[in-house]
Amino acid sequence: MQKKNKVMLAAAIGMVAVIIGSTAVRCSIAHTVEESAQNETQAPAESIVQDALGTDAAGAASATDKSEEIAKMLQGNVWQAEGAPEKTIEFRDRSFVESDGSSVKLTVFDVREAGEGNGQKHLDIDFMREGDPYTTPASIIVEERDGVLTVASDAFAVESRYVQGKPAGTAVSVSGLAEPYTGLIDGKAGELASAVGSWCAAHAPSATAASFDGEVYLDVRGGRVSATFHLNDAASTIVTAVYENGSFAVAG
Repeated sequence: MQKKNKVMLAAAIGMVAVIIGSTAVRCSIAHTVEESAQNETQAPAESIVQDALGTDAAGAASATDKSEEIAKMLQGNVWQAEGAPEKTIEFRDRSFVESDGSSVKLTVFDVREAGEGNGQKHLDIDFMREGDPYTTPASIIVEERDGVLTVASDAFAVESRYVQGKPAGTAVSVSGLAEPYTGLIDGKAGELASAVGSWCAAHAPSATAASFDGEVYLDVRGGRVSATFHLNDAASTIVTAVYENGSFAVAG
């Protein structure tokens, strides 16, 4: 009977090693099985596998939630260099754009890990600046100082640290509107500004103004009026506002 139990244990350990991909988890499971064998109180191998997978899945979900939480915080605020508001950084999905007021630098990144502790939230990333052939590891650290958020990282190129700028949701002004465009959109300048502002809140939070470039595209058959606007964000984003059936749709 003892020999049979050892054979069953060996089979169970082999099955665990195939199912679990993580070395750390595999070692932990093997160690647990060995201790159970010594105490002659081994739990079924299936239960061990389910417990390990459940713990691993919960940890992965927690890390993903934390990463998304920090990403929303970064993208939902405007960041400026302290004492030099012309220097800004704008976060997007897996990238950020820095500006010194006259030029911009784009950096893309992948998140390796996210967490928090000691009053800080952090993203551990691998980043690549425009023109670089390789990635470099770094951390993006967010913390609150005197009621104001700050963000710092070795990955930043213009400034190493930025502070929270204007509150998210600040209205975006739309300027330069003129005929015949205003007539073609039935004079709905307020609705246009609201639509542009909503798009900026989600995609270009540092923008405070959108200027009409004077060009209008009219689709008579489709009943659509399109016009482009230049934003004053770090990347000088250009958006298109389409007026159709009495409402606006904005896209970058």
